[in-house]
Amino acid sequence: MNERWWYNLVAESQFATELVRSGIARVCSLPMSADRPGGQVGCDETYPLNVGLHMYTSGLERLCKLALACHGFATTGEFPKVRKYSHKLSGLLKAIEDLDMSAFKPYYPEYLKRPGDEFGDELVEWLERYASGDGRYELLDSLTRDDVEILTWDVWVQFCSRGVVSDDVKESISIRYAMGEALGNVTVANDLESVAYPFWESTSRSFHAPAVAVGLAMYRRARWAAEIIGATTHYTGKGLPILREVVNVLTQTTDNFFTYEVAGISDREPVVEELTRHFESFIPPEDEEGVDWADEEQLDTQPVTPDSADHQ
Repeated sequence: MNERWWYNLVAESQFATELVRSGIARVCSLPMSADRPGGQVGCDETYPLNVGLHMYTSGLERLCKLALACHGFATTGEFPKVRKYSHKLSGLLKAIEDLDMSAFKPYYPEYLKRPGDEFGDELVEWLERYASGDGRYELLDSLTRDDVEILTWDVWVQFCSRGVVSDDVKESISIRYAMGEALGNVTVANDLESVAYPFWESTSRSFHAPAVAVGLAMYRRARWAAEIIGATTHYTGKGLPILREVVNVLTQTTDNFFTYEVAGISDREPVVEELTRHFESFIPPEDEEGVDWADEEQLDTQPVTPDSADHQ
């Protein structure tokens, strides 16, 4: 294998992996509050769904094409042409399902099967509608056509209503919420709101269990392709780079992926210990007029401990 191919395979794998990871992180933090009139949210809150879907579908497409390319080279010594699949995610997933993986030794053979969950093929059909169908430009098309249906957000809400997350993921959501509260406490207490705002704002972003459930279903479909890439490039003797080292963030358990890659919790035990010490010892300061800045009349929420009720 020439050096240019080697380099390009690594770069494409990095690109696809980051698109998938970032896209899933986006959709997991979408506003899914049930107490809004009619369930409606503002444009500034719904546009991240389009951003997240664009990143994810582009990344999933690239991962599948990489899986097909690497499998082809490892088995025949030549790269197959993958552009023929275009943006058709269902065709790409069917193609990787048909691959003969018997000559390879995957780390996680259970990840080589088509994922099964409460969303089934409907999720892939909806993602394909966004990747290559009417959903991709539904907003722009609606400006010149009266027959365009704006379905992306409405279908997303329907999927969320069916989603279920594990207790482990629920705990990570609560811990992440507490992390944001703790950083907010320290920031305000030390009069560093302006300095810390760009960092604290991203840390305090809420994750909502219904949105997380769909995001993790999307993750499992990407993990399928990533495991094929890892298996077909592992010491093949064909000169392929060992791409598992690149896509390994997409070959974790669902719970670990959410904890480490989405919620950003490095190690749960020390994080919980630090948060517990903080909430047990933190004394809120008083403002200039001697009023407790954390008075319940001034804040909508109170600091929470990691083992308190879930904040979804």
